[in-house]
Amino acid sequence: MPTSLSTRLIRLSRNPVAQWAAVAGVCGLILGVLGPFGSYLNTGLEKRITYWVVSMLVGAALFGGTLRAVKRVAPGGGAKTLSLLAVALGLVSVLQAFLTRTAAFWLWPELHRFDLSPVQWYGQTLLIGGLMFLTVWALQRRAASRPVLSETAPPAALPTDVLALQMEDHYVRVHTPAGAQLMLMPLHQAIAQLETEGLRTHRSWWVARHAVKTIEGTPRAMRLHLTNGLTAPVARSAVVHLRQAGWLS
Repeated sequence: MPTSLSTRLIRLSRNPVAQWAAVAGVCGLILGVLGPFGSYLNTGLEKRITYWVVSMLVGAALFGGTLRAVKRVAPGGGAKTLSLLAVALGLVSVLQAFLTRTAAFWLWPELHRFDLSPVQWYGQTLLIGGLMFLTVWALQRRAASRPVLSETAPPAALPTDVLALQMEDHYVRVHTPAGAQLMLMPLHQAIAQLETEGLRTHRSWWVARHAVKTIEGTPRAMRLHLTNGLTAPVARSAVVHLRQAGWLS
């Protein structure tokens, strides 16, 4: 039997691309009607709505891509991740401000008569982008807290040659010698399927013992270099478990 409509809708609501697109579309429509920052003076309601919707969708692609890239570079989720994310969003907002400013002056040449500072435009872009980012973040946390239950299909089976598991939102990225794939399940459920010896080295990582090539760093900043070239973080609280298991001989 096919998966129920409610289950499909819940899974769709958990999809990061769908979340960003939905928030961007709704926000763009609202901003187009309200016309913030004086844009209500721009002629043509349809043109203004189109401008805001497209601008928000472009922003969603930029901010969403930035968030995904930061999670891959710094998956820990601590102060380092937040600092890197803040810097990255600030930089990508420069590009977003340039694109939206160029489009606005092309659509409404009369804007050249006003003193619209690029710095002020950047501040407005950063404000709107930040609010959209917080909205998507809240939706992702809410969606991740709702379990997706399939009435018919059992949990997907993991490959037998798993090197590491990496949690990404409500997905698990399964790393094997042949590559990686995303699977929709919580990390603890994926770990429960494994028969390979390994440890959860971080709240978002599980690593197979045979996959560890070298270990470097101190207990405050330890990393595992795996046979497939990946580097897995080790939380401070997990160091004692690695030592007890004999990984740190």
